[in-house]
Amino acid sequence: MMLRSAIFSTTSLVFLATSASADVSAKDIWADWQSYMAGFGYAVEGQETMSGNTLTISDLKMSVPMPEGQGEFAMNLDKVDFVENGDGTVNLVFPEVMPVFFEAAGPEGETVKGSLDYTMQNMNMRASGDLSKVIYDYTADQIGIVLTELAVEGETMPEGALNVSFTSRNLSGQSVMEPGALRKIAQNMALGATTYAVTFKDPSSDEGVNFNGEMASLNFSGDSFLPASMDPENVANALADGFAVDGDISYSGSKTTFSFTDGGDTMNGSSGAETATIGVKMNKDLLEYAGSSKGVNFNLNGAEIPLPVVAGLGEVAFNLLIPVAKSDTPSDFAFGLTLADFVTSNDLWSMLDAGNVLPRDPVTISLDLVGKAKMLFDFFDPEQMAAVETGDAVPAELTAITLRNLLVSAAGAKLSGTGNFTFDNTDLESYDGFPKPKGGVDFALVGGNGLMDKLVQMGLLPQEQAMGARMMMGLFTRPGEGEDSLTTKIEINEEGHILANGQRIQ
Repeated sequence: MMLRSAIFSTTSLVFLATSASADVSAKDIWADWQSYMAGFGYAVEGQETMSGNTLTISDLKMSVPMPEGQGEFAMNLDKVDFVENGDGTVNLVFPEVMPVFFEAAGPEGETVKGSLDYTMQNMNMRASGDLSKVIYDYTADQIGIVLTELAVEGETMPEGALNVSFTSRNLSGQSVMEPGALRKIAQNMALGATTYAVTFKDPSSDEGVNFNGEMASLNFSGDSFLPASMDPENVANALADGFAVDGDISYSGSKTTFSFTDGGDTMNGSSGAETATIGVKMNKDLLEYAGSSKGVNFNLNGAEIPLPVVAGLGEVAFNLLIPVAKSDTPSDFAFGLTLADFVTSNDLWSMLDAGNVLPRDPVTISLDLVGKAKMLFDFFDPEQMAAVETGDAVPAELTAITLRNLLVSAAGAKLSGTGNFTFDNTDLESYDGFPKPKGGVDFALVGGNGLMDKLVQMGLLPQEQAMGARMMMGLFTRPGEGEDSLTTKIEINEEGHILANGQRIQ
């Protein structure tokens, strides 16, 4: 449904038709657009009137059913004009307010109905190009979405109980369409100052929620490939037919404030980031996500919190790559996570370290893994996924994994590591059903002994446990370069022996 809604929102915004040139009339554009939307299961209804160079579609309704017939999503427009300019271009003219209606089943099966107003101020859109490539350029002073009504089981929520709004200024963008059996859409869109708000107050109690957010700018760019006819609910078939997306969203100057009220207690907080990016890539072979936020801050306070929670991070980043198609050969996978330069207030530090014994340097945790695995099922096939979830099928064979980076830096100590292993899936006996590994990993620890001394001084680590830890480090590590530095290499050889710095330990 998320996929279907995304396609609906995009096409509704830019009316992605497939032809606009000096050789194509407004009627041709309208007819082709109807065919395009029908390919995704949309019903399109409207009254056609041609006057001079303008085709007017009045009482236009675009609707799509919810999954399993549990409701409908529809957009109603009084009219849309397709205006032939006489120079090979066509202007598309929309009403400033476009009502959107939805009906769906709630989490407990209840009927939920509602309506939204999608608004546009001074929207200008022009189609140009030819039959092989249609270019849509568009601008608007402002766009917005406002929830106008919501009813559950026929009972309309009181006015003011729930408010939802989104507003963005200075919209500009371009969509380039290349029609065919596999339609390519290349899009770029930029938004200026953007605000959003969600407020809810329970009519029968004092409970409430309030979210307010803003962004200085928001940008999107991406390419998608859409089969001529596809069912967004059947992702497996759509991917097999060539469906693919590759897009990036970035924004700057984000800030969100929120509050939760329960009776007489209120909890308030805020979060924000200087910049952020999110990327998504999906095709028949892989699914990939990546994201990064810089200059992140967060705070939380309330009656039930003894001290305000104040925190900041220089960067938060993640990446995930998984193969999604059953294959006879190994495919790449990856996972990464970075929490860099975490800082918090001295008040919070003092709860743990009242004597100011520990260094309060920024904390960093980073992990970067890549590898290869042979997929034994199709990730988007519901039946195959169900078999994996119940344990009736094995999802994949791990063939190789590489630790490109491990870093934990905190309280004056730093642990780092790199390494790689390969796995023999023909030998599942040596390690009780797990494929036999071969390879090694190198670790380095700087400041470990100093950190243990400080933990003993604070009373958080008993002296005898610290002595035991030092004895273990003496057995499995060797001195590194510099003061209070240790290194070790853990290996698994061809015979299955586990070695530490060349000494067999198993």
